[in-house]
Amino acid sequence: MALIQKLKAALAEQSCSSNTVKTYCWWIRRFYSFTKKPGSQWQPDDVRNYMLLLHADRYSAKSRKQALCAIKFVFDHVLKLDMGQLDLPPMPYEKRGLRIIPTRAEIGRIFAGMSGQCRLVAGLLYGAGLRVEECCKLRVKDIDFETMTVRIHGGKGDKDRLCLLPQRIVPALQRQIAWRAALHERDLAEGAGFVELPGRLAVKYPAAPRELRWQFLFPSAVIREQRRWYVTPQAVQKAMKIAVNSAGILKRVTPHTLRHAFCTHAMRAGNDPATVQELMGHESLETTMLYAHGDHARGVSPMDAPDIIPARMPSHHALAF
Repeated sequence: MALIQKLKAALAEQSCSSNTVKTYCWWIRRFYSFTKKPGSQWQPDDVRNYMLLLHADRYSAKSRKQALCAIKFVFDHVLKLDMGQLDLPPMPYEKRGLRIIPTRAEIGRIFAGMSGQCRLVAGLLYGAGLRVEECCKLRVKDIDFETMTVRIHGGKGDKDRLCLLPQRIVPALQRQIAWRAALHERDLAEGAGFVELPGRLAVKYPAAPRELRWQFLFPSAVIREQRRWYVTPQAVQKAMKIAVNSAGILKRVTPHTLRHAFCTHAMRAGNDPATVQELMGHESLETTMLYAHGDHARGVSPMDAPDIIPARMPSHHALAF
């Protein structure tokens, strides 16, 4: 078995996410190209030299930590070798970046420039705080109009959670479900209408893959092996990028930015941090609080404090621009 296949198998045993598998495999391929020798011949010095190279090439602390974690995982779980105590170059300080959050007015302009499924997905990202992949993978049954909730199954960290369903988006979602039901009927009539189910549910419930409730709420135009898939996060990103540019917004706004905006604006709307933490699915309250003031600086500028401007200052000169 090739090294990459062994790595994927070891990651599967650890129940690692698909993103972790993709990232680790990418770094191990890069490390393999650097050493130019099979994994069985890798030595701790190879690791040190590679980390020195990343240091010289000014890779960020985050990238270098990813690379080291991937290589260490292979040494520990695939090659079963001890890396020993490595003399590695110092890691750069991993600074916390500013959270750039669009205003509600800017978000409205973005929505105005979008249409169809992608607009509805964007509405849920902001209105319910979903991650874009979570939203794309929603199934018809995950929308509950009775309790006004959106159910997320197997989110980040394989966690389940309940999210708020915004009242404003209900009519659009009802139209989406009606259209999705009609599309499913057409697929069934053409001999398709199947959908991929998680785990072994398809074995346990053989009829479930053709039931409407299990179908993806935001379907793709692609049908493979009689299965209709979901709209991809890349399609949402592309539609949103066009809308942001058309709106003349210079901030970097991505689908994930809308999730950040949900967190910030939800707390400004009066929700307590613990509630927002639960809705976001954050492990730590500290993570949630990063967004508490993400769209504005705290405090008052002295330029905006008229009571400290000397009375003798001419009115025409009162810090006017």
